[in-house]
Amino acid sequence: MKIIKILGLIILSIIVFILSSVLVIKVLGYRTNIANGITGTEIKQIEIGMPFEEIISILGKPFTIENRNGQHSIVHCKNPKLLEMSVNKNTDIIQVVDSFFNGTYCCDAYKESIQKGVTLQYTKRHCFFRNLFSNFPMLWVHLDSSYCVHSVYAREFDLDLKPVIYSLSKKIDYDTWEEIPNEISLYINDELLEKYFKSKK
Repeated sequence: MKIIKILGLIILSIIVFILSSVLVIKVLGYRTNIANGITGTEIKQIEIGMPFEEIISILGKPFTIENRNGQHSIVHCKNPKLLEMSVNKNTDIIQVVDSFFNGTYCCDAYKESIQKGVTLQYTKRHCFFRNLFSNFPMLWVHLDSSYCVHSVYAREFDLDLKPVIYSLSKKIDYDTWEEIPNEISLYINDELLEKYFKSKK
């Protein structure tokens, strides 16, 4: 009988812990995983071709930067060279990216396929436990070789990919898969943008 009571208390404690955690997640919301408390208003200010300095003045510095263009399989290269690093207030992003692309290549195949550019990631994934109880947003700003905005993309995540929140890019001619000059493609899910990136009033 005593063992049953103990097991009951343990189970009850686990249930209380889970419910409390869910409540904390709902109360705190998603803001801790969004760099600089970025809002939908600020995201909408970013334009195609906008220079790096202006992006940073609006959104601040990202959590991480990365470049996976030119990545190829282990069949072609056993040690592909990729850029992926965390950013702090002292990080000179342009210097880091320039150094990466000016450095030695992992192999000739990679050197031929590499595309200079960098992605600024302004959100980060929640821990696995939080993923079980809430979705969260991911936001990327992709820069071209001149460190100007190539595209902006935000998507809702949980354990799987979810709906697009925001997408800004040049229009693509799907017959040639080339960008159409001076034509912009814009998609906004206003409900999700407001949910995750609450706009300033």
